[in-house]
Amino acid sequence: MKAIICLSGKQFHVGEGDVLEVFRLKQKKGEQFTIVDVVALEKDGILTTDKDILKDCSVTLEVLDEKKGEKIYVFKKKKKTGYSRKKGHRDFLSVIKIVRIQIPDAKS
Repeated sequence: MKAIICLSGKQFHVGEGDVLEVFRLKQKKGEQFTIVDVVALEKDGILTTDKDILKDCSVTLEVLDEKKGEKIYVFKKKKKTGYSRKKGHRDFLSVIKIVRIQIPDAKS
């Protein structure tokens, strides 16, 4: 069973046991939390986007680690003026694991 969820402003196609890196979350390392914002559900090759079924679905996640992402450089330059600027930054990331995708038995 797989699901499409919204997390950190992005959509992810996930299955049970998957490990993802997303922008930093409020939850700390080792905490479990539940997401009810499920966009679609795939079970036995059938994709479901019916809102009546999806409103009762949820995905349980666990935060495994917090780390920094890869360094990204931004460089600006204007010709003939001598202007140049170099900046860099690293995003803070949370590593999460999909523990369980839960759907109600009556509507599955």
